[in-house]
Amino acid sequence: MFTRISPLTYKEVTTALKRLGFEMKPKTGTAHEQWIRVDERGKFLVTVDKHISPFDKALIKSMARQAGLSTKEFFKECKK
Repeated sequence: MFTRISPLTYKEVTTALKRLGFEMKPKTGTAHEQWIRVDERGKFLVTVDKHISPFDKALIKSMARQAGLSTKEFFKECKK
């Protein structure tokens, strides 16, 4: 079944990352935020660029892969 992926806002993405156990790393002089989670599967690092929100399908897919989730799982988590 095809699921349409609509753009996600910065708030939707960061709220979902917090729910998934990610924490934002301290800023290092770049506009990109780094969100990190370490669990039994390994270390996951998600890059979020607040200034280009809302995020399109390609960026959602990239962030989902970085978070260790499918695009569909990541999108559902963001829309909760």
